Amino acid sequence: MTKLPHHTAHAGLTPGLVFELMVGPIRMAVLKTALDLEVADILAREHDPKAIANSLNIETDETNLIYFLDAMTALGFAEKQDTQYANTAFAESYLRRNSPTYLGGLVRNLSHMQHHNLDRIPELIRQGPPQVEQQDKLYGEEKWKNSVRHLASYQKADMAQRVADLVASVPEFPTMQRMLDLGCGPGLICMTVVSQHPSMSGVLCDLPSVMEVAREEIASAGLEERISTIDGDYNNVDFGKDYDLIWASHSLYYAKDLDAMFANVYNALSPNGVFMTLHEGLTSERTQPADLVLSRLSLALEGQDVSFEQGEIAAHLSGAGFASVTTEILTLPLGPMDLIVARKQG
Repeated sequence: MTKLPHHTAHAGLTPGLVFELMVGPIRMAVLKTALDLEVADILAREHDPKAIANSLNIETDETNLIYFLDAMTALGFAEKQDTQYANTAFAESYLRRNSPTYLGGLVRNLSHMQHHNLDRIPELIRQGPPQVEQQDKLYGEEKWKNSVRHLASYQKADMAQRVADLVASVPEFPTMQRMLDLGCGPGLICMTVVSQHPSMSGVLCDLPSVMEVAREEIASAGLEERISTIDGDYNNVDFGKDYDLIWASHSLYYAKDLDAMFANVYNALSPNGVFMTLHEGLTSERTQPADLVLSRLSLALEGQDVSFEQGEIAAHLSGAGFASVTTEILTLPLGPMDLIVARKQG
């Protein structure tokens, strides 16, 4: 039996962590209220508390409104000068409903996924996973049909350009001609990569209802001649051959058999093709990174633990016959992520 270390009291210890954790729910409550009341839209045109109160149809004086606006300012959502309030650049980009990078829908969706079981943790510990509603099942098409437009805003806000830069950094990029994005969601990642290459074409593959949104994005970007689509579950559809690049970002959770999936990926690549994937890699016996473990606790408690351990994906890729498999740990807004690059030829 492994003997765990015995920790004794230390003079340098403080209860600071407890107080830090207590502020977390308040931060989230301020964010959700700001989104629900559409405060950022109001601050784009009104700056005086009385005018803001009128826009919100407040029936009392502005005292509590000012407390709330001060809290928004403390969090960096607003700025205050001489009792007047305005949006910060963050709020303009991510909290205004008419912004193409508005994250309100994503916040609501992720908040439901990450928080909806937190008030019954003792019950779930004692009784085990509950019955999961159809719309909350991670493997169901209904879940992603309701989420894909929110993912589009997130990809536009940050992820698509980050991935495009990562892809452009691989030595093979200048000679790549054809890309496949497996489990593409709204498809902005592939579109951004293709847009940065003079002659590359792209193929998007995802569930039919998801691809409806992807095709809207393709048309909006004017990329109909360079991006095509495949509708269907990537476990079952034939996604073709002769790709120089196959990309999969946070979509391998739904592979029914990783070995079979990567065998298909290997066969679909051109002789010098590259497979790239971005996923978490849990360490320390699945207890780190802490934010990732905590953010997925609610899902795990209801029997939907989908996280990969560090090295798990790479091991399956090596078994599929790839000549080389490398892993780089990147620091992203979602936390540390493993960028895994597998080459068909070394």
